[in-house]
Amino acid sequence: MFESGWAQQSPEAMGLPVTLIDASIEEALDTVVHATAGLGFLEWTRYRAAAHLHALIVAPVEASDRRRLDAATQCAARIATVLSVSQGAADGILFRALVLRDRLPRVAECLRDGLLAPKHLHTIVTRTDLVDGRDYSDEVDSEIAAALRRRRSWSDTRLRDMVDCIVHRHDPDAVRERRIKAKENRSFWVENAPDGMAAVGATMPAEDALLVATRVEALAANVCSHDPRSRNARASDALFALVTGTGFGCQCGAPTCAHTETDPDSISATTVVVHVVGDAATVDATRTDSSPSDTASDTSGRSGFLHGYGVISPDHLQDLADRSDAVRRPMDTTPAAHQPADPYRPSAALETFVRARDQYCTWPGCNNPAMTADLDHVTEYDHDDPAAGGQTTAVNLNGKCRFHHTLKTFTDFLDDQYPDPELPGRVLSTVTTPEGRTVPGPAHNGYDLHPELADVTFDDPVVHPPPETETAPTRRRTRLAAVHARRRAERARNRRAREAAAIDDPPPF
Repeated sequence: MFESGWAQQSPEAMGLPVTLIDASIEEALDTVVHATAGLGFLEWTRYRAAAHLHALIVAPVEASDRRRLDAATQCAARIATVLSVSQGAADGILFRALVLRDRLPRVAECLRDGLLAPKHLHTIVTRTDLVDGRDYSDEVDSEIAAALRRRRSWSDTRLRDMVDCIVHRHDPDAVRERRIKAKENRSFWVENAPDGMAAVGATMPAEDALLVATRVEALAANVCSHDPRSRNARASDALFALVTGTGFGCQCGAPTCAHTETDPDSISATTVVVHVVGDAATVDATRTDSSPSDTASDTSGRSGFLHGYGVISPDHLQDLADRSDAVRRPMDTTPAAHQPADPYRPSAALETFVRARDQYCTWPGCNNPAMTADLDHVTEYDHDDPAAGGQTTAVNLNGKCRFHHTLKTFTDFLDDQYPDPELPGRVLSTVTTPEGRTVPGPAHNGYDLHPELADVTFDDPVVHPPPETETAPTRRRTRLAAVHARRRAERARNRRAREAAAIDDPPPF
């Protein structure tokens, strides 16, 4: 019944333009968004059909079929044959179809409605595997679907963290058991690759992997800007130098280069900091017995956040807090003073709070960690007249990776951040394209993991207006000040429009 193919179907019937020859930038973006939502609908249709095949072929004989090539294998073989994919790939399609039908029906509806990107489905299916067959699986399905229906944006890491938070909360014991098994099965391997190369891999606790990565990156950075190697090639050479104890140096060839050789031992002796955020009650929880921390802990508590990795279970958080080299720095929930001598720079307390709140770069879809991101004044700070520009406050600061910070600063992209009208103490953010299309910010951040962050408050920085002096005639404002004023006016316009009209169209994912 589909012999004519998709190209012969009516684009108007699918809400798509017949041609894009004369389309504007905004119309092209609308098409991208609508087509992406359509991918979710088509993927949902494919899984629904695969589940129906299972009901027709497998279900009638599932309880009694003991053949080597049983009905499930033959069902997957049919899918593999008609799609020209491997048997393993077809098994995966059939497996996900059954999970959506039986374990995650509400998540399946989000896929149908274009609220879930097909690429994110694998994350949800695999990371909810622990709840299969449990009496709370329906609650997990409902909570994930409710989160997906928020009118905000998702990145790969934020969606993964959201799912992990929900699973950890419902069954910490199962999470702990799987983590213990994963640690016991940690491994190391070498795999031959083409062209005389080989790949080296290892599995280890996340915090150990972060330590290794940080040391490798620190050594790889000891080169000048003229080093001919790519960043990944330098990291590969740095890892070899650290393991073998050989020297590592810049390959620019300049006799005056200050990085001709670096002793790996000097990097190994450098202190590496891994940042973890957790609530005090979980960190200070008493172990249930004297068994090793891997095997027993209080089942209460909330998940933590390991910067550079993501959400970790309460048990894992306690393990990290119990390490002999762990340093605890409580985050005071009372008002914290800014540095009064420099209202442009945030205090250490404010910087820590913003990074813990944002977790990742706040640009929609970005996965870069906030701990290594730039702290950006959303409304630009006015260095000439601090009283007139964006202030150094929690509401006006957010984390952006260097790329998105640069994009916001030097192009016509416009971001905004403002108090959440429905949840006091929280903030919401948006990004507006140069054509005026506003995209909501992250749907999941530190507030969802640690709601008490909404109770943290800060004093406003002390800002003194510039002294009035008699000067020669000048421009009313500098060119940069004019740009900042225009941006402030655009933000104000966007906020008025947002408050005046309720936008019912959710983002595609």
